[in-house]
Amino acid sequence: MVSLNRDTRTARKRPNLERQAIFFTIALYLFICAALLAVHYLQPEMKEVGTSSTSPGHSSQGQ
Repeated sequence: MVSLNRDTRTARKRPNLERQAIFFTIALYLFICAALLAVHYLQPEMKEVGTSSTSPGHSSQGQ
């Protein structure tokens, strides 16, 4: 009985690596999502110029 009790105490002290890996993965995923949302909503607004084309032959006036 003493050895069984000793085994259960050492089992509780050992880190549960699978649980830690799952927690780390979920925390990393949530951090990346929060960072992407922050970058998306906190970036300064771009002014509209009228066209996104940069070719010299394209003109947005007169058409």
